[in-house]
Amino acid sequence: MARVLEPLRPLVSLLLQAPAPAETAEAATNIAASAGTGPEIAALIQDAVVDRRLVSYALVHSGVVDEVGEITRAAPLLLAQAHAMVAMSLEEGWELVLTVPAFLTESLNEMSRDNGGPGLPLDTGRTIRHVAESARSQLVIAAPYLHPSFAATVAPALSTLTKAGGTGTVITRALGRSAPDRSNANVAAVKVLRGAVSSAGGELRVCSWDESGLGIHFKVVLADDQLAYIGSANLTPGGTRAHAEAGMLLRGSRVKALSRWLHVVADELARRS
Repeated sequence: MARVLEPLRPLVSLLLQAPAPAETAEAATNIAASAGTGPEIAALIQDAVVDRRLVSYALVHSGVVDEVGEITRAAPLLLAQAHAMVAMSLEEGWELVLTVPAFLTESLNEMSRDNGGPGLPLDTGRTIRHVAESARSQLVIAAPYLHPSFAATVAPALSTLTKAGGTGTVITRALGRSAPDRSNANVAAVKVLRGAVSSAGGELRVCSWDESGLGIHFKVVLADDQLAYIGSANLTPGGTRAHAEAGMLLRGSRVKALSRWLHVVADELARRS
């Protein structure tokens, strides 16, 4: 059975990028079941995912459409199977997330060709944006090193979240004027995030380690106790684009445990400051 479903994995990986993966997969299945067209299915998925350019390839690879984009007779069944795979992944699961610098690009391409095609693994920068944009009630951003350009990429999601009544929390280090090695980049990044939240009429909780030593070293972006990036990448241009980094996109009950720990850390930092 696993071998039969293998061609669907690139499509499933793309569907999991959507803010509502199961609903997107179900809508695509309904289009196919009601005599819809290949372009309608492609447009639906492209509007919901980050890697839009991979959608056509994944649909052909899965057998949902043919080489000219026409829907196949097997499309309703294949999309129903993809929907089921998405639902299972959302319950408990993780996916590999990488930052791949230029010198490793060809190695990644070879790995992808040998192990399931497009959509595997996920890209760090895109995954973090996806997590931020999926937040509906809370978003936690935690890293020892931030950068204003990173802050600008997630600021719109944070603004939308807080405008709707959600909460945002940042956990980092070296923000205080008395910090031994105050970080101008962290200060500037937090200023961007505060500005986005303030313009939306919300508030941002910021917690900083301002004592000696590194103090905070985890890198996490977490949404709603349901979805989280956790990995080695700092939230900087280097971590999300230039350095070789590895992490995971985590779903399910494990995220709640991680969320509880982050809030314990935030409370202790607030107490110490």
